[in-house]
Amino acid sequence: MPFSAFRMADAVEVLLIAIAIYGILRFIRSTRGVGVLRGLFAFVIGLAVLIGVLDRFLPGGLDVIRYLLGVVTPFFALIVVILFQQELRQGIGRIGQLPFFRRFSKEEKTATTLDQVVQAVRRMAGQRIGALIAFERQVSLAPWCEGAVQVDLPVTALLLETLFYPGSPLHDGAVVIRGDRIVAASAIMPLSSNPDLTRRLGTRHRAAIGITEETDAVAVVVSEETGSIGLAVGGRLERGIAAEELAERLQDLLIAKPSRAAAEAAAEPQEATP
Repeated sequence: MPFSAFRMADAVEVLLIAIAIYGILRFIRSTRGVGVLRGLFAFVIGLAVLIGVLDRFLPGGLDVIRYLLGVVTPFFALIVVILFQQELRQGIGRIGQLPFFRRFSKEEKTATTLDQVVQAVRRMAGQRIGALIAFERQVSLAPWCEGAVQVDLPVTALLLETLFYPGSPLHDGAVVIRGDRIVAASAIMPLSSNPDLTRRLGTRHRAAIGITEETDAVAVVVSEETGSIGLAVGGRLERGIAAEELAERLQDLLIAKPSRAAAEAAAEPQEATP
């Protein structure tokens, strides 16, 4: 196409495609799918080169293989979706965390509920009782509640402390809060396999990161070893948070309309050292 025929619309299309490809590659690079993508890319390129060489030099060519490839190629998009279903779910969940969509979310968490959670977390941190509390937002946590102990009780500090008390049979796992009620206890959350995480992180902290990688949940974790309080959002963990700061952060994330600072913190909180 001559340069004189290049329109402004063509430039916009090229720019949008470039931005889309950059965003997809950047997202995949931060997930476990990057290894699968590299392997799939190497396999496809190697297979294409091999078939091209054989088809060129063998008498009669590879008619059957070319026919089979023509049949399978339209289903390649479905194969990619199956291979990257977890990464796609994470990406769609994170889209719902954008400030534009959060404006339309229903304010389900009341200040009383969060006050009860903060009270329990403060006392458990002082006694070094390990805990993991996951707040459900737009993405349902039902898949991780199926194997847990099903409950339907109002959120109170005493109940949370009882559930996580070391002598309780439900102290292992996470408590799931939906709206103003506890819906599950002893829930097993997915562990993050992010290779960039420090090895000093325990199972609770990795579970807090893992559930926020796969959903838009907010997770509060109390370290059994140090008593420090952590907050996980969007696959990032911030540790060493004071109880007063935790109350403000939960208000911003779960109740208040996100301010610019709150939206930035929810989208990409930095990991802090305890």
